[in-house]
Order: sequence, then C-alpha cells, then structure tokens
Amino acid sequence: MEINYTFSQMLWIVLIYSFLGWCSEVAFAAVRRGVFVNRGFLNGPVCPIYGFGVLVVLLVLGPVKDNLALLFFGSMVLTSALEFFIGFVMERFLHDKWWDYSENPFNIKGYICLEFSILWGLACVLVVDVLHPIIFKLICAIPEKPGFWMLVFFTAVLVTDAVLTLVNILKLPGHLRAIDDLEQALTAVSDAIGERVYQGVERGRERNEAFDERHPEFAERRKEALEEVLEKRSEINRYVKEREDEGLEALQAKKAEIETRLEKLRKPDLVSERIALAYPRLSEGKHYGRQIARIKERRAERRKDRAAK
Repeated sequence: MEINYTFSQMLWIVLIYSFLGWCSEVAFAAVRRGVFVNRGFLNGPVCPIYGFGVLVVLLVLGPVKDNLALLFFGSMVLTSALEFFIGFVMERFLHDKWWDYSENPFNIKGYICLEFSILWGLACVLVVDVLHPIIFKLICAIPEKPGFWMLVFFTAVLVTDAVLTLVNILKLPGHLRAIDDLEQALTAVSDAIGERVYQGVERGRERNEAFDERHPEFAERRKEALEEVLEKRSEINRYVKEREDEGLEALQAKKAEIETRLEKLRKPDLVSERIALAYPRLSEGKHYGRQIARIKERRAERRKDRAAK
C-alpha cells in the first residue's frame, strides 16, 4: 500500500466522499420510496462509511488502478468487507439488523450480497478512474491557510456529530427496553384494575346470594321489615367495599405513575426518529422492532395533527 496523500488530503477525501455518499443514498431512497429521508448514520449530510471506504480503496488499490479487473474485484472485496464489519458491529448495538440482504441471492448473513458487492465494485472503478482525478485537483486547489481552518471546522463538526449520535445510539436499547417494560407493567396494572372491579361486583352478588340461601325467610320478606339486619349487612358491605376501593385507588395511582413515566420516555427524540426512518429494516427486528415501528407511528401522528391544524 502506497500512501501518496498528505494527512490533510486524506481528511478532505473522507469528508468529500462522505457527503457525496450521503447524496447518493438520499437519491436512491428518494427514487425507491418517493420521499426525502436522511439516510446517514449521523445527523449531518454525511455517510462516513463512503468516505472511509473510498479512502481505503484509493490507498490499497491506487497502485493497481490501471488494471481494471484487479481494481474491480479488489474494490468488491474491500467495500464488502467494510460493509460486513459495519453491519455486524451495528447489530451488536441494537441486537437487530440495520439493513438485511437475506432475501437477496448469494448473501452472507444478510450483511452483504453479491448484487450490491458488484455495484460497489463498479462504483469504485468509476470513482477511481473518472471522479477522483477531478476531486483531487479541487482538493489541491484549496488555498493552504483557509483550507486548514475549513478542514478543522468540518472535522470538528463531523466528530461532534459522531460522538453525539453514538451516545444516543448506545442509550437507545435501554430506552426502548424501558418503554417496553413500562408498557407491559401498564397492561398488567390495567388488567388488575379490571379484575378488581369485576371481583368487587362478583363478590357483592355472591354475598347477596349466600345471605338469601342462609335466610330464605328474609329473602321472601325483603320488602318488609328486618331493617336492622339489612342495615348491619349494608355496613359490612360498605366496609368491604372501602377496603376494595383502597386497593383499587392504589392500582390507579400506580397506573397514573407508569403513564407519566411512559409519556416522558415517548417524547420526540430526533436521533431515534431519524434512525427509525433511515433504516426501515429495524422496525421488523425481533428485539426492538415493535418499539421502532411505534416511534415511526408517533411521528406520523404528530405530523398529521400539525397538518390538521
């Protein structure tokens, strides 16, 4: 591997091709889905995997760029290996695939497939032989001092974006797991409240029937005297009901607490919403697919409400 670039030139290569890669991803998604979607992993208009992928291809295959076959197959191997590695690592973050080529023929664990590997190989040949000479001339034409500060600024923005996004992504599994746990707890409490209400009514009915069975003479003369006996029975029922109401109130308080915590967790999160939109495959995942789908649904509901207003 021959390194014919300075450190600043390599940074420019990463930045420029990260932006161009983002543009190509957005255009591809727009054609397929008919809407604009920020397809990058980061919040800004960059896809670093493209920038680093092109840099690796230039550094490793630059010396053999005149050999078209070697450049093509070498690009296929390098870019596919990079995509496989990134897909594997990202799945470890969220335990679900961010993209999945399992339905494509000749795929490897769904991370890569022959079809896209060929596309990456062709794209790299086009970049190395046609596009990069033009891009590199533009890089070399950038004045040294302004170029240095521009490079510092764009690199700082990229690094900051990467750190903030990574922190949010690392928090996302715990965040989704907390929502899932609270939703299950809310369902359990709601069921318990329903059972309490039902059991209270059922117990009252059973007590009435038991009383009537033990004292058939009272049942026959229900509309007559026996006010004292009925009053005592009413007092007993009232006491039991008060105890049941206390338990019901405790459950309702617990339900309100869970709903409050859920409301806080469900507040709009720009990073998680963008990830959910950019990687639709996540909404089909086994671990957090349901929660990712709910994030997209809540965003769509908010947009619908705003449009209605």
